[in-house]
Order: sequence, then C-alpha cells, then structure tokens
Amino acid sequence: MMRISGIPVCTTVIVLWLCFRMFGHLLIQTVSFAHTAIVLAVSNGAKPVVVSRVKFDDNYYPHWSAWDAATNRIVITPGGSGSSRLYLLKFDPQSGALRVDESFRDTDGNSGFNFENREWPHGWKGSGLPHGAVFSR
Repeated sequence: MMRISGIPVCTTVIVLWLCFRMFGHLLIQTVSFAHTAIVLAVSNGAKPVVVSRVKFDDNYYPHWSAWDAATNRIVITPGGSGSSRLYLLKFDPQSGALRVDESFRDTDGNSGFNFENREWPHGWKGSGLPHGAVFSR
C-alpha cells in the first residue's frame, strides 16, 4: 500500500491490472475504500500527481473500469459490497478531467444504473451485482 497525494492506493500488480487504464502519461484508477476514481499524471513515475478525481457516495466501492475510445467514456462497476450501481464517466484525455456522465440516468432519476431490487426482463426479481464491463463496437 502506498499513498499518492494522501490517497491510499493498492500496488498489487494483478489488482492494478484490473483497476486502471493508461492514457499516455495519465493513469485512471479506482480506489475502492476511498470511494473514488482518480486520474494520475505519471510522467514522473517516482512522483505521481492527482489530476482529477470523482468521489462517489460512501456506500459505493468502485472496482472495475473499462474505456470506450470512441466516446471517451469510462464505465465503473462496484466491488462486492455496498451499492450495486454502475456509472459512466466522461474523460478528457487532453486535460485529464474526469466527471460523472449526468446524461446516463436510471429510472430512479439518479446518475448511473441501479442493479438493486429490480424486476428484470426475463421475469426474475432481485438485485444484481455487476462485476466486469466492456464496451463493444
């Protein structure tokens, strides 16, 4: 475990592979226990700098991320505990700015898609827990 600008960040290689995406000198990583997704400038690997961050609700533990190069959106799915909401983020690869895509909203009116207590199209009622996510063409 190490700290970057006061944020504790996991440094296990396998976990990093699951949690971050690289964009030139920028790295995007979820930090589950800080309820945050961060963008780090890593041009100086010995001294990464936080460029941008999205802080989620304290009951949300972001885990998996995937990037859509065509729209510069990032999907964030939760870990095994807390809220089961999926979020889309907008990412500016030039500035490193990261923000929640407010145009992607669930029927409850909140940003993201809530997997909790739903009536699913195939007839099952209950909560789903998304884990991985990818964009397709």
